[in-house]
Amino acid sequence: MINYGTVPNADLYFDLRPLSINHGEVDHDALLSGEAQSVRSNPDGVFQLFRIGDAVSARNTHAAIYEALRLMKDI
Repeated sequence: MINYGTVPNADLYFDLRPLSINHGEVDHDALLSGEAQSVRSNPDGVFQLFRIGDAVSARNTHAAIYEALRLMKDI
């Protein structure tokens, strides 16, 4: 399936990004190794934030759940 002309629904992600510990950054080496995310680029942040699902592009629910599982399984 190909999406033509769709725009990610990322407004909430960009609103929360400055408040997050990791500024939305993903450590891809840790992700591929199955390790927990440990990026701490904002000492004033209060939570980790990751851009998944429809915040990236139009996707089905299964794809968004799988992305979340890969990021959160090691917490």
